[in-house]
Amino acid sequence: MQYLIVFLSAMAATGSLAAPQAVEVTNAIDVLLSSPDLESNSAPRFVEGIRDAQLSANKFVASDTVELRVGPDVEQQNVRCQILDAQDEPILVFRDPNFDFTFADGNGGPWTLVDGAQLVKTIVCDPEFVGNPLDLGIKVTLSDGNLATQTEFEHFGLLEEKSPVGSSGPFNTVALTLGADVSDQNLRCQIIDDKGDAIELVRGNNEAFTFADGGADAWTFLDPTSSLVEKIICDPLF
Repeated sequence: MQYLIVFLSAMAATGSLAAPQAVEVTNAIDVLLSSPDLESNSAPRFVEGIRDAQLSANKFVASDTVELRVGPDVEQQNVRCQILDAQDEPILVFRDPNFDFTFADGNGGPWTLVDGAQLVKTIVCDPEFVGNPLDLGIKVTLSDGNLATQTEFEHFGLLEEKSPVGSSGPFNTVALTLGADVSDQNLRCQIIDDKGDAIELVRGNNEAFTFADGGADAWTFLDPTSSLVEKIICDPLF
């Protein structure tokens, strides 16, 4: 027995009994859901080359992003997956500049659930899935005739508030551009100055404190005629 103890001690001293190193799995297809309340969780590993559906590990916790990770030895690098809600309806996701009901890896990082955090019941990966990006862009362009800044909105159909990208101006025109697949083509937005007041606008015969797309030109600042813009608000209730 004492020889065995000495032997084991010697082996430990030389590192021969060190814990085995983790081996990277290079042919894995993993889907990770991220929740504001929990760390990322992965569904069971998906099988390559077949339609594979798995229950979500986060099915009782609302998730706000999803990410597909495809190992370098997976033959179909462009494999796509889909997440389904409790009613087995596909959930729309966004990763700049694409809105889609399926998602890929492409080393692009996570996709955001468009309608905010929600329960994900099922994850499906299918070699037959193809990308079908929707034109759901909502863009507000502010300009002073020379300098222009464009701010993109993602949560169409929901109240969303953002600061202008890059600069707060001063500006004297604003335009809203809606993608062809935005269901509410009458969506309106509003711009707020540095004093917290809505800026009055004019386009043709229309004067208003909110502005729409309508396939027409930009709206001109009416009162004041030029202003800093601290906030842009898009709201389906406008």
